Amino acid sequence: MRARRWICALICAAACVAVWPSAAAAGEFQISTCAADRGYSTGAFQDFVTRGMKIKRACNPEGRGLRGLVTYNVARGGKVKRGARSIVTLTAPPGTHFTKLGWSGEVRRRDCRYALQLYAEGAGVGAVPIRNVRANRGCPQRFRGQIAGWPHMRYYRIDGTTRIVQRIICVGDGNHNNCSARGLNYIRTLKAAVGIADVSPPTVSILQGTPLAAGQWVSGDQAVRYTSADNVGVRDATGVVAGIAGVPQTRPCDYSRLIPCANGPGQVLFNTRRAPEGTQQLTMQARDAAGNVGTSTPLLARIDNTPPARVDVAVNGGEIWRAQNAFDVLWQNNAEIDRAPIVAGRWRLCKTGTQECVAGRSPGQGLAQIGGLQVPSPGEWAFTLWREDAAGNSEQDNASVAISLRYDPEPPRPAFEAQSPADPTLVSVLVDDKISGLAGGGVEVSRQGSELWQPLVTTREGSRLVARVDDSHLPPGTYLLRARAFDQAGNEASTDRRLDGSPMALTLPLRTPTTLTAGVERTRKQGRRHRARRRVTSLVRRARVQLGRTVVVGGRLTDRAGRGLGGAALTVTTATATNPEAVLGVVSTDVRGRFRTSIHADASKTIRLVYAGTPQLLPVQKTVRLIVPGRSTLRVSRRHALNGQSVAFSGHLRGMPPAAGGKLVELQVRVNGRWQTFRTIGADARGSWRVSYRFTSTRGLQRYRFRARLPAEGTWPYATGASPSVTVKVRGPT
Repeated sequence: MRARRWICALICAAACVAVWPSAAAAGEFQISTCAADRGYSTGAFQDFVTRGMKIKRACNPEGRGLRGLVTYNVARGGKVKRGARSIVTLTAPPGTHFTKLGWSGEVRRRDCRYALQLYAEGAGVGAVPIRNVRANRGCPQRFRGQIAGWPHMRYYRIDGTTRIVQRIICVGDGNHNNCSARGLNYIRTLKAAVGIADVSPPTVSILQGTPLAAGQWVSGDQAVRYTSADNVGVRDATGVVAGIAGVPQTRPCDYSRLIPCANGPGQVLFNTRRAPEGTQQLTMQARDAAGNVGTSTPLLARIDNTPPARVDVAVNGGEIWRAQNAFDVLWQNNAEIDRAPIVAGRWRLCKTGTQECVAGRSPGQGLAQIGGLQVPSPGEWAFTLWREDAAGNSEQDNASVAISLRYDPEPPRPAFEAQSPADPTLVSVLVDDKISGLAGGGVEVSRQGSELWQPLVTTREGSRLVARVDDSHLPPGTYLLRARAFDQAGNEASTDRRLDGSPMALTLPLRTPTTLTAGVERTRKQGRRHRARRRVTSLVRRARVQLGRTVVVGGRLTDRAGRGLGGAALTVTTATATNPEAVLGVVSTDVRGRFRTSIHADASKTIRLVYAGTPQLLPVQKTVRLIVPGRSTLRVSRRHALNGQSVAFSGHLRGMPPAAGGKLVELQVRVNGRWQTFRTIGADARGSWRVSYRFTSTRGLQRYRFRARLPAEGTWPYATGASPSVTVKVRGPT
């Protein structure tokens, strides 16, 4: 029994998240009971209980015992008198009726003399049964319970009913005027959702006592007081001026109650700036819990937000610097009903960063533009405008946000600066432009006598144009440079001179050259056989290395005089036939300029060592090639065979797996001192391969050596290689 209760509690928790299968229609709303989003409330139900019976309101599944809205008998020893009952009812508000019911619950009977019923009823409709377990019918076997239920929500049409009843009654039988009190007999609701139809709108009226309702001229946010009533309560209310609704006031509602919302007075705020100016109609709209809307008797409201409001002004072509002293300023006049027309524009010009200002007035009926406006002198000027109407209303506090009128007729003056010995490739052009300032430009370089100019990547840093001469790619020689600069107004100038007036010429290279030696270290003994032999290490630029081994790549970085460059960082990158170049790491040189790094020979690869150089030293790089032959295992199914028998050769490629298309494998046999291919197969994408071969021409006892050859392919990052060989003895007829 206890396990059954816990199962039902879990069912209640699951049922509490159910929703109505479709949205409520207009003029209809829904109340829910025993639902998590309503706080498991059962306040909408009324109850009636007699001695020996009980009602339990415990819909929250997080509790002990039987959960839900339960009508049941008190479980104890003895008997329950005939007529004892436990009833909960749900009655529709006045003027409404029920339309549908969503219900999940359970019915349990141990004594057949109890009647367990759930039904809806209404005048002219009669009773609509939902669960009806009649007394003394369909009785369970003796000493056994009778259970029926719906853990998931089921839906019923109960249109026109006004009352829902859940009850348990002790009926007795022909031989007993009582029922047993031993064991529980109950009907319980896990969740109920009821649709209620209501077509009557609420009543609403505007209360006096506020300026807007009294018909006074107002502006800004205004309060509107009202009172409203409805049979199911008022959900929200909104003020409406000239057909424009304000922000609604939402009233407190609880949709676990029969009358969800409250009635009575309230207040809303209305922003008059959202409505047209002048004399308008004011109404109040209220909406009840079912969505029915009621409207009050209209009143007159007067709204005026004069003088002429601020407008946004703009300069034709944008607020950019320009070389001509002529500006067209324009704006947009909004249509103003019951207002005087615009007849002039008043403006003010102030030079930025100074106290110099001038003011003026430009007349014109419906004026929306001032053309050909000039500033008193070169520089940046702030322009503001406020309008004047035909009645003389004009307010400088309503002036527009300032816009900038910028005038610069003077070109810039560029010149090359002296180079720094610490960074000889850096070229800097100082540009003098005191009004609008430097906007951009470029630097070009040409080998002396070629007349072919190449642009350099140029950036602007404040009042300078900065570029860098890449002497690592340009051939040695004398080069000429020139620069072009333009300011914010589009004025342009060029130069090929330094600040001291001398021509801008450079002799490349500007930095000190460097030398990099690199290769795979190979150590061998040197000396005569009968004398002491010493180990000598050499560097190999192209080395053949067995798969899986680790080699050391070393070398030395020196300057033009052969001195080692200590503490220099070399970037090490690797690339294979199937993988693009990637950075492996960074290695630093020692005090003598030497370096060493370990490389794992997992595939044939190209190793590139790059020294990026410094502002005083040229960059340099070297490549080293590792040749790694492919490898494969080789297994044979038998080492001894008779002529006519077959053997199976199989293996697996070592190292990286082949591409999706597989890998070519050549099976070879040693004949007359040479390897000959007798079968070609392909390894799968995992690198495995297998093939069978039958001996048909062997006479006497023969020993055959086999191997798998792996030819080089562009989709496999290895050189040509082979597997270890295996020997198979084959005996044939003599």
